[in-house]
Amino acid sequence: MDKSKSYAIQYVVILILGAAVAGILFNMLYPSGLDFDVTYSPDYTVTDNPLMGFAPDASNLELCEKANMVYIPLTWAEWEPEEGKFDIEGLEKNFHIKKWKDKHKHGIIRFICDIPGKEAHMDIPGWLYEKTKKGTFYDTEIGMGYSPDYGDTVFRKYHDIALKALAEYCDRDFFISFVQLGSIGHWGEWHASDNRDESLMPDASVCSEYAEVYSDSFENPRLMTRRNYDFSVEGEMGVFNDMVGDRDDTEEWLTWLKTGGTQETSGRPLSLKAVSDIGLKSPVGGEFTSDIPMDKMLGEDFGNVLQDITDSQMTFIGPMVPDLTDKKYALKEDSILRRMGYRIYPSKLAARYDFVRDEINLELSFRNAGNAGFFFDWPVTVYVFDKDKKRVFRQGLDIDIRKLRSDEDTRVEATFPYIDEIKDEFYIGAAIADYSGEEILKLSVDTGEEVEYAGNVRLLYHYKRNKN
Repeated sequence: MDKSKSYAIQYVVILILGAAVAGILFNMLYPSGLDFDVTYSPDYTVTDNPLMGFAPDASNLELCEKANMVYIPLTWAEWEPEEGKFDIEGLEKNFHIKKWKDKHKHGIIRFICDIPGKEAHMDIPGWLYEKTKKGTFYDTEIGMGYSPDYGDTVFRKYHDIALKALAEYCDRDFFISFVQLGSIGHWGEWHASDNRDESLMPDASVCSEYAEVYSDSFENPRLMTRRNYDFSVEGEMGVFNDMVGDRDDTEEWLTWLKTGGTQETSGRPLSLKAVSDIGLKSPVGGEFTSDIPMDKMLGEDFGNVLQDITDSQMTFIGPMVPDLTDKKYALKEDSILRRMGYRIYPSKLAARYDFVRDEINLELSFRNAGNAGFFFDWPVTVYVFDKDKKRVFRQGLDIDIRKLRSDEDTRVEATFPYIDEIKDEFYIGAAIADYSGEEILKLSVDTGEEVEYAGNVRLLYHYKRNKN
C-alpha cells in the first residue's frame, strides 16, 4: 500500500477516535438540558401591584386599607395657614402619610385654591386674600366659593413659593408618585366661571407659565393635567378625567385626546394637542363623577364604564371610588382593575451552555401586556438559586421597563457561572423592585405551572439534571 495513503487512513482514524473520545468526555462533563428555550403567556388577573388601581382620599382609613394608592387633595389654606409657615405636620396627620408610607402605598397629590361648597368660604389663606383681593366670590349651581385672580402678579409670586415648598417636601422620597396640576380653577380642574357663567380662567400664556412652575419644581413624581394641553403633551405630562362614569363627558374628553381642540379662557384660548396612545407613554388618571349614583354606574351603566376605562388607558382612579369595603361591588371592582394599569412579564427565556468557559448565557425577553404603561425606571434583576432556593447569583439587567409594549419583545442578556452548587439543580427567577429594593412588582406571567417564589423573587424555570 502506498505509504501516503496509509498515513492518510491513520490520520482519519485518529481524527475519528479523537472526536469519539471528545464526544464521550463532553457528554460526561456536559449535563443534558442546559440549553433550553421557554415562552410564557401574560397573566391578566394580576391586579394587586404598586402604582396602579384605586386611589381613595388618603384621609379615609377604611378605603385606603383596600387600595395600593392614596389621593391627597391639599388646599393652599391647609398648606400655608400663616405666611411662610408650611404645615407639614398637619398634612402628614390629616392624610396619615406615615401610615401609608409604612405600608408601601403610593400617593397622588393635587394643590387646590378653590373648592366649591355649600357655604361662602375661601380655600386660599386669609393672609393671602388681604394681600390681593382681586378674585371673585361666586354662588352658582356647582356651589359657593372664591376664585382668585390667577393672573395677578402678587398671587402668582406667593403661589410659586408655596408650590416649590410642596415640591421640596414631596421630593424627599418617592411616596408622591403623581402630581395633578391643580392651582387653577374649581377643584384645581382648570375651569372656572362666575355668576354670569363667564370664564375666570387666565389667558393661555399664564396657564403655560403655571405648568412651567410645576415642571421646574417637582423632580420625582410624574405630572398630569386635566386636559391634553399643547404644553403638557410636549412636556410628556399625563392627563386625568374627573368624569369617569359620565358617558357624554368622557367621550368628549376622549375626543380631545384623539383630535385636539381648544378651551375657552378669559383671554387667548388654551390649545389641546392630539396625542395617540397617551396611556402607554404618560399616566392617565381621574375619578368617578359625583353627578351619577355609584349604583347606576356599576349597574346598568357598567358596560359603558368598562369601555371608557379601557379606551382611556387608565392607570388609577380616585379619589371618588366605589365603597371598597362593600362586598357587593367586589366583582365589578375586579373587572375595573383588570382593565387598568400595566402587566409586565417575561415573554421568553433562553439558555445556552458555554463549555469552554463553563458558564450559562441567558437571554430574557420582556413585554407589557397591560392597557397602560409603567412610568418609573425601576430596576430589573435576574437571579439563580440552588436546589434549596438559596441565592447563588444575581445580575441587574439593562432594560427600561417604561418602554415595554405588548407587541414587541425587549431582549436582555445575563451570564452566570456553572458552579458546583448548581451542577445538578437550580432555579432561575426575576424581580422588579423599587429604588430601595423593598417593594416588589409582581410579574404578570403565566408559566403554565404553579406560582413559585424564592423570597420575593418569582421563579421562572427549574432545572434538574437527568443523571440517567
